[in-house]
Amino acid sequence: LSRPLTVRTCPKMHLSLENGRVVPRGLERVPVEGTWAEYSCEPGFRLVGSARSNCTK
Repeated sequence: LSRPLTVRTCPKMHLSLENGRVVPRGLERVPVEGTWAEYSCEPGFRLVGSARSNCTK
């Protein structure tokens, strides 16, 4: 039997983006510690801020 695993979730990580695209990396269903997302914009739009969001402590 395997032991239950407790992980921290990242409720503030955005997984949708208006006028852009989000590519989640390293996550299965919900963002948890150690996962990240990469952001890009549709033509005609400019990304303000980082193109990558990391889930850390």
